Amino acid sequence: MDAIEKSTIQLVESIRQSDIYLHYLACEQSLKAYPGTMKQLDSLRSDIVAMYSDSDGDELLERSEELSREYREMQKIPQVNAYLEAEAELCQEVRDIYKEIVSSIGIRVPDLG
Repeated sequence: MDAIEKSTIQLVESIRQSDIYLHYLACEQSLKAYPGTMKQLDSLRSDIVAMYSDSDGDELLERSEELSREYREMQKIPQVNAYLEAEAELCQEVRDIYKEIVSSIGIRVPDLG
C-alpha cells in the first residue's frame, strides 16, 4: 500500500469519526421513525437534479415552487430538516477537503461556487 492509499484511508477514518459525520448518522437514524421518508428524500434529490439539468431560468423557478408544494408535508417533519441540514454540512466538509487538496497541489480548477 502506498502513502496516498494510506493517507486516504486515514482521511476517510477521520471523517467517519468526526462530529459532523456522527451527527449526520444520528439524523439519518432518527428518520427510521418515519417509514418511507428516505425513499421520498431520494426522489426529491432526483427531482432536484433533473430540475437543474432540464430547466432554463423561467422554468427553474416554476419547477422549484412545484417541488416545494409536492414535498411540503415532508418538510413539516423536524427530523427531515435536521437530516438535510446535517447532510449539507457533511457535503460542505467534503467539498472543503477537495478544495484544499486541489489548491495545495496546484491543480487549476475554476471555482464553481
